[in-house]
Amino acid sequence: MTTRTPKTKEGRFSNSLTQLNLSHCSFSGQVPPDITLLHKLVSLDLSYNFVKLGPDVFINMFRNFTNLEQLSLAFVNISLILPHSIFNLNSLETIDLSFNSFTGDIPSEISANLTHLTWLDLSSNSLNGTLPSWLFTSPSLQYLDLSVNMFSGNVPFESFTLPSLQVLDLSRNNQLVGHSDVQTFRQLTNLTGLGLSQNNFSGEWELDTLLTSLKNLEWLDLSYSGFSVTTNNTNHYVNPGFWLLYMASCKLKVFPKSFRAMKQLKELDLSRNEIHGQIPHWAGEIGGNELIYLNLSHNFITGLQQFQWYGLQELYLQSNLIQGPFPLSICNLSNLLDLDMSNNRFGGFIPQCFGNITWSFLMIDMGNNNFQGTIPNVYGDCGSLDGLSLNGNQLEGEVPSSLSKCSGLKVLDLGNNHLNGTFPSWLEGLPNLQALVLKSNNFHGHIQPSLTVESPFLSLRVLDLSHNGFVGQLPAKYFQSFNSMKNVVKRSTPPEYLSMDYGNREFGLEEEEEETCLYREMTLDNERFADTDV
Repeated sequence: MTTRTPKTKEGRFSNSLTQLNLSHCSFSGQVPPDITLLHKLVSLDLSYNFVKLGPDVFINMFRNFTNLEQLSLAFVNISLILPHSIFNLNSLETIDLSFNSFTGDIPSEISANLTHLTWLDLSSNSLNGTLPSWLFTSPSLQYLDLSVNMFSGNVPFESFTLPSLQVLDLSRNNQLVGHSDVQTFRQLTNLTGLGLSQNNFSGEWELDTLLTSLKNLEWLDLSYSGFSVTTNNTNHYVNPGFWLLYMASCKLKVFPKSFRAMKQLKELDLSRNEIHGQIPHWAGEIGGNELIYLNLSHNFITGLQQFQWYGLQELYLQSNLIQGPFPLSICNLSNLLDLDMSNNRFGGFIPQCFGNITWSFLMIDMGNNNFQGTIPNVYGDCGSLDGLSLNGNQLEGEVPSSLSKCSGLKVLDLGNNHLNGTFPSWLEGLPNLQALVLKSNNFHGHIQPSLTVESPFLSLRVLDLSHNGFVGQLPAKYFQSFNSMKNVVKRSTPPEYLSMDYGNREFGLEEEEEETCLYREMTLDNERFADTDV
């Protein structure tokens, strides 16, 4: 139910109400000033609403709520400088102000003794400045999330004394610096989650020592943190509940053997490292059917074993040196949503089982490999497919008309192959197609529009038919329905011209209506086209 924020009558609840939870109620409008009269509140939760909290109301809350222990205002529309007075309430145990638009900084010194503070979440705001040292010496703090802000300066890793800390997330601040190694975190024995990604830290971490020391650790994100990760490549204890490991761009050179113990791993990102050679044969043990996200892209991997990660939803192998045929294991991944095998050295034929998949895919990119033969016919349900790229292979034959069943297709890129036949006019009927690239193939003949499609290519924004053998006129019917390819602006100047690139010559059409339509991108580089009178 959606309604406006309820108002209170002055004094009605002020002497008795201690807990107020209106979270996830879809309230909208201003939070009434009367809420500040509830001076005996111990717990206030207005999170996940569409309300607006004015600065006067917000500041007065911390003057009057002297007994407040729990405060949750996540996903509430608050746009103001973070009041330092929040940190002067001795009674506070939980502060959650995440996903707002707070600016300003965290005070470097506080007058209160926050001995009861266990939870501080200021993530996803626009806070800046340096992080005060008192944050990292709070004995009762269990959860500290300052991610997705604009903090800068040095993080005093050497001063960490957080014996109760379970979660620390400083990710995505980009300008935080500081030197650290595994020794900094070995004392945080209660830690279950650690996020330091997308910062400018320095130091070398020995992964096996970290995992052995932090026996309760369940997730770790060091991607783009600046840290280098090494391994002694021996088997070590890993928490059986460990479920997420992100280590993109950590200069890792091998698959650590400790991964074998991660039987419940759901997400693994080792992209943009320095991993060479074959993926080890035991890698299939990682996560088992629990693994849903695997990113090994931008490494120097040369071989891929058959695997049994049947629960995978996202698989990224692009920009490696992987050779060999199409992995038949992929045909068994019925839950796969995104597949990127581009920029490798895969070769041979695309197997027929590829066309038998029940396509739950959103995107498939197999471009810039050495696949040959024909594109398999599609027999499964491909209505969910958003994009298909086979650009830069050695495929031949005609484009299979069975792709017409892929009604959700937005991007089809078959450029730079040896495909032939006439223009596949059945593509006109794909209602969501936004980009069609057929350049640098062996297509030929006239482009004949379909007689059964009244308004072809309704959503098309990008069309590239260059470097083929098409002849004759461009169908006027296409230009008349390219509404999504036009930028429409009101004219206050003399008539402008539509401009499309035909290689080395311009083709202009005068627009005579009151609005100017400029085509976004159309490449038809072929001198055998005749000008079309639209």
